[in-house]
Amino acid sequence: MNRIQISTICINTTPLDFKGNLERILNVLKDNASNKASILVFPELAISGYGCEDMFYSPFVWRESLKSLNQILHFTKDKLVVVGLPIFLSPFLYNCIAVILDTKLIGFVTKTNLANTGVHYEKRWFKEGGFPLTFSPNIFGKELFSSDFYFGNFILETKNLRVGFEICEDSWVIERQASKATLLGSEVILSSGASHFAFGKQEIRKRIFTESSRAHNSVFVYSNLCGNESGRIIFEGGGLITANGEILAEGERLFLSDSNVTSAIVDIDQVHASRAKNFRNNNKKTERLGIVSSEFNFQDKTLSISSKRIQSSNQYNDFTKAVTLGLFDYLRKSKSKGFTLSLSGGADSAACAILVWIMLNRIKTELDKNYLESIGINEKELLVTIYQGTENNSEETKNFAKELSKLLDVIHYEIDIDEPINWITEKISSITNKNLNWKEHDLALQNIQARARSPIVWLLANLYNHLLISTGNRSESSVGYTTMDGDSSGSLCPISGVSKEFLLEWLEFLTLNNSYSIDFGILKSLLNRRPTAELKPLSESQFDEKDLMPYPILQKIEEQLIINGRSREEALEILQNSITEISIEDWKKYIDKFYSMFPRSQWKRERLPPGFHLDEYGLDPKSSYRFPILSGF
Repeated sequence: MNRIQISTICINTTPLDFKGNLERILNVLKDNASNKASILVFPELAISGYGCEDMFYSPFVWRESLKSLNQILHFTKDKLVVVGLPIFLSPFLYNCIAVILDTKLIGFVTKTNLANTGVHYEKRWFKEGGFPLTFSPNIFGKELFSSDFYFGNFILETKNLRVGFEICEDSWVIERQASKATLLGSEVILSSGASHFAFGKQEIRKRIFTESSRAHNSVFVYSNLCGNESGRIIFEGGGLITANGEILAEGERLFLSDSNVTSAIVDIDQVHASRAKNFRNNNKKTERLGIVSSEFNFQDKTLSISSKRIQSSNQYNDFTKAVTLGLFDYLRKSKSKGFTLSLSGGADSAACAILVWIMLNRIKTELDKNYLESIGINEKELLVTIYQGTENNSEETKNFAKELSKLLDVIHYEIDIDEPINWITEKISSITNKNLNWKEHDLALQNIQARARSPIVWLLANLYNHLLISTGNRSESSVGYTTMDGDSSGSLCPISGVSKEFLLEWLEFLTLNNSYSIDFGILKSLLNRRPTAELKPLSESQFDEKDLMPYPILQKIEEQLIINGRSREEALEILQNSITEISIEDWKKYIDKFYSMFPRSQWKRERLPPGFHLDEYGLDPKSSYRFPILSGF
């Protein structure tokens, strides 16, 4: 029998952390479980980190990547190992995977299809690869490697196996390298990825690689990064090994540990039998790929293995795991001591506080009860909250903030800020000779309350050496329903990637979920209240949806503009019958309001704190949707 054990490795990297990234890779290669595998697949750009941004232009990055690769070679005896890194061959920079066989560098496979949509901008840095060429090791200035190597797109041919390669986006296009490699005899396709989290995306990956393995009668092995690597994008792991239309093994997603190894035994004889039965010549001339031959013979080291399969299609659970992973990586990679949060008594700040609490519980469950102490963090001071009340705040929100902080067992402060607000408004009144009042100066008087809170909570965060959490959601970002340098202040905004509608649904989900050690029934009183900023006198009954529009309607209009690129007229034509209780006149009013507020709020979105990409689209102009600050839209 021709049976081979294959492992796909998902790993948490940090851009430019060459020492740390190398250590995580070597820890996997040294692990006893990994030693049983004949083939190990690491993710795209695992050596340098995927999110190096314009530091990819730095020769320092290329040199350090090659030094790391040189050290990895020594730990690959009797194995085929692929691992991603950037390679500069004058005059171009390439996104590559190094192919290592039995401690020898065979060559570098270049990425053919560069991801350049959504959150990805690879064409800014890299050149597409092509047909392989042979280079001597001194091409890099000094001999890091002992023999000539191949560079480009090639197939590795050993005594008993042919292997093809893809890099992330290469697996998502119509004309794939895998198809060419399969027609040239490759039984196994190794795919190194850096594929970000988005709701439902793992299901798409599973369909791609399952169907690919059926159509090609091949084995597909997919590895992925995991974690909040560089601040905005969260990678989700979930490595896959598929064969002949079936998933042999699926790795854990959104894990907190440094790496996750998923293995399976692959029967190459079974692949051949399936090909003999199902494969037919398509009478099309196959584009030649380079074939690199080796006398290496893969040996079967074990005939039994148990693969851990973890998969959840529930968006609320995925949201919880993705955001808490993002917060965890922010905490440890920024080397801060915790989080500070303005707890207003509303849904957004409550969600942020709960997410930090869930993060803490995941750390204790998945890593170690003493993990935070080991990195110098006092668990009791992990989250600090403060309620900054004014005469416009209700006792209801004040009491809710107090009760929630008590339930979560976090440090909580309460202060009244009417005095500093009055001092500021009196000073401005005296120099402008304006009698500030709600009739003439409504917006200015609302905003000063939010802005007066900002320096206070920043001071508190600094005292604890904390990251300050901002609490805006995507719906508020789209229409600019935030005060710059006020409630928009913060180090990061963990919920900016989802709509207000989704967030309220998630909080309701928590009230029905009994998997946590505390009962979130307290949220029911919050959900029964209409969202309000509480910046106007209580007598005016200020509510978010009265200032804006109902959140489900806002979400529908936002999707028409951002996802589908509809004009006002097209949006009205599509949406006017989607909710029968709303008249065409009201739809027109809501659409006109949104299409007016969205473009004039772009300058605000340019200045919002970093957030996590969670849904199929985001509004962060630095990592997702770009819109002109000035336009005639």
